[in-house]
Amino acid sequence: MKELWTAQVHLLTPPAEFGDTKCFTNLVSWADDAEDFQRKVSRILEKDSWFILSIEDCTTVARGDDVPEELVEQIETASTRPEDCIFGTLHYYPSKPA
Repeated sequence: MKELWTAQVHLLTPPAEFGDTKCFTNLVSWADDAEDFQRKVSRILEKDSWFILSIEDCTTVARGDDVPEELVEQIETASTRPEDCIFGTLHYYPSKPA
C-alpha cells in the first residue's frame, strides 16, 4: 500500500547559474517502500538530467507526528499529487565542475 515517504536527497544537477552542480533537498513522494521511493525519484529526476548521489533519512510520513516545518507544505502538496515528487529548497554547495 502506498504511503507518503520523505528523505533528504543529495543530487548532481546540470550547472546552476553560478556553476555549482551538487545540492541537497528534502523530497516527499508516494511509494510502497524505501526502494520504491528511490526508483520513483530516480526516474523523475533523470528526465531532467539530475542524478541521485545519496539518500538519507528515508522514512514514511507518519500521521500525527511532529512534522518539521520545512516539510509541512510539501506533504500537503504531495497528498493530492500521487505521481509527483515534491521538492523542498535546493541547497547548492561548492561543486563547480573542473
